[in-house]
Amino acid sequence: MFETRLLPMAVRDLDQVVAIENKSHLAPWTLGKFTDSLDAGYWAYSLTQLGIDDAPDTLIAYCILMPGVDDLSLLNITVDPQYRRQSWARKILSVMEDQASQKGFQKIFLEVRASNAPAIALYDRMGYQQVGIRKAYYPIHEGQREDALVMMKELMKESITA
Repeated sequence: MFETRLLPMAVRDLDQVVAIENKSHLAPWTLGKFTDSLDAGYWAYSLTQLGIDDAPDTLIAYCILMPGVDDLSLLNITVDPQYRRQSWARKILSVMEDQASQKGFQKIFLEVRASNAPAIALYDRMGYQQVGIRKAYYPIHEGQREDALVMMKELMKESITA
């Protein structure tokens, strides 16, 4: 098994991030959207496979979350297609949930394409619940749009004192 590191995303990662984004999504984020997320101070992380000997490091996944007052919004989590079905998204999301809990965030929200059965199954297994639908949220092609399921997970429950 190769060694990986989940580190804050940096500008130097963006070429690989955009390449993965473009081969992964019908309506990929632009370089500008990633740059804006970094500039805004969003939680942005890259999962990198460390190169062996003289081989370069390889970015295999990334995520971006937008912090609010008490909650986070998962804006993007993407695994390079050649590394899918290896639990990378689950591992990254687990780390983000742990960090969020430690920092006092209470919930994580996300939107997912209604047709993205693998992602929905992952979020279900991780304890996310559907709390709404955004009609015609995601572009598909030629003016067509697809609904998004809005999902949420409570990270910490406030203790009740008598």
